Amino acid sequence: MFAAHSVGWRIDVKEGEVIELEIPSEPEYVSVVRRAIEGIAQRMRFNDLQIEDLKVAVGEACTNAVKYGCPKNSSHGVTIRCVIKPDGLLVEVRNNISGCSAPTIPGEPDLRKEGGLGLYLIRALMDDVSLEWKDETAIVRMVKRISPSSAQSDNREKVITQ
Repeated sequence: MFAAHSVGWRIDVKEGEVIELEIPSEPEYVSVVRRAIEGIAQRMRFNDLQIEDLKVAVGEACTNAVKYGCPKNSSHGVTIRCVIKPDGLLVEVRNNISGCSAPTIPGEPDLRKEGGLGLYLIRALMDDVSLEWKDETAIVRMVKRISPSSAQSDNREKVITQ
């Protein structure tokens, strides 16, 4: 079941407003989240590149939650919480990991093997990223700041060249 709270179809969004989505832990629902993020970002007046960054990063976080979530709790869904901030958008992706050990956080990706680039991409596309395990819940917290397209700070080059 897909649920959206606290948002109507209007042009402007309000600072502090919270939009929460809950999806089943199934890969086919990740596209629903991407579309919702796109709509929120458009209403916040992010530029096109920033919107694509948000869609990819949040999609990767959701895919990781679905793919690596604890199999003992496959009936639990994934919760996506968006908070409108004065300077951007805070997105949290949460999934239940009760009965599982906290996953290890990968370092630099091995570019010779397929997969394993999700967190690396998220860090490259978002302005701030943190990971937390709290009360049997894994939380990926991401922030994307709004910046004018002409003065957009793009940290991809910084991450890729390191």
